[in-house]
Amino acid sequence: MKLIISTYDDIKNPNYGGGGAIALHELAKRLTRKFEVTVISWNHSGIKNENIDGVEYARIGFSFISPKIAMFIFQMILPFFAIFKSFDLWIESFAPPFTTAFLPIFTRKPVVGVVHMLAAEDMKRKYKVDLGRIENAGIRKYKHIVSTQNMIREKILSVNPQCNCKVISNGIEKVYPEKVTKKKQFLFLGRIEINQKGLDLLIDTFKKFNKLSKEKYKLVIAGSGLDSDLKRLKQLIKESELDNQIVLAGRVEGKSKETLMKESTAMILTSRFETFSMVALESLAFGLPLVTFDIEGLKWIPDNVVRKAESFNTDDLANVLLEIINNKKLQEEMRINGLKYATKYTWDNIAKEYEDLIDEIKNAKR
Repeated sequence: MKLIISTYDDIKNPNYGGGGAIALHELAKRLTRKFEVTVISWNHSGIKNENIDGVEYARIGFSFISPKIAMFIFQMILPFFAIFKSFDLWIESFAPPFTTAFLPIFTRKPVVGVVHMLAAEDMKRKYKVDLGRIENAGIRKYKHIVSTQNMIREKILSVNPQCNCKVISNGIEKVYPEKVTKKKQFLFLGRIEINQKGLDLLIDTFKKFNKLSKEKYKLVIAGSGLDSDLKRLKQLIKESELDNQIVLAGRVEGKSKETLMKESTAMILTSRFETFSMVALESLAFGLPLVTFDIEGLKWIPDNVVRKAESFNTDDLANVLLEIINNKKLQEEMRINGLKYATKYTWDNIAKEYEDLIDEIKNAKR
């Protein structure tokens, strides 16, 4: 059975390479055990065809086009591939700017939409452009959609009540129960995007924390992003006058990433908007205390594994950080609870849920 997975982003995209790309790659790796899988993504580097961990990547487009324009073009040309490509089932990762590429209009083969983000709300917040009607029109065309959490599923069913919308979370490789001596450092891990990820709020929080704390902590910011966002982040750090305490680690993977997760005192997520955070789930898998703002997109995280501050209130978030560093018992409770919660979400379990859905769709066609 031939599966195509389409995603603008992929794990080697230097401008993004976000949680959704990682999730789809981990899923694709496991689906290759039963299916012939091809991932169609954007040609970000000039390397059009590549095998990564046994997954065939077929990249389209041109690497010299700016990332935001490329994202728009990718959605516009994807239907042509749905018309002419040979496949049995297509898994489409929804993406900005319109969320969907309307693929079910262009093929009679089954298409499963995967929602890591409903883009219209974020586009309106960031660019004051309302694409809600286009997004809703697209969602109505899909018979099968996978959502990473119930909040998004409810929104989809309000637009398309007839849709077979299943909740299948993203996953983790494994849990890391071993204890490691903690350094006096906080960690931010994710895409360097000032607005959505709230990196301006992160710097402001850290500055306020430093005024409250008797101990000096470092803040490690790990991730990649557009040059414009990186330039703005460096300017924010300079203005904070905490250059000697804030480390820009760049994109981290493998052992370097594991070491940062294990040695940090807490993970700080300051997002203004999320639909599902892979970083949050990974933090729990490492038993790393998690600190976030209380936003709708992170309500799936149980209260006993996270400390949430009032939305976008950096004073409150700074006080939460202070509470965590001064309470070793709380740190240990969050570590144990996080590990226990994350155990259910291994990628092998998640892939099995996708396999069951594919079998269900295949059997329904007979």
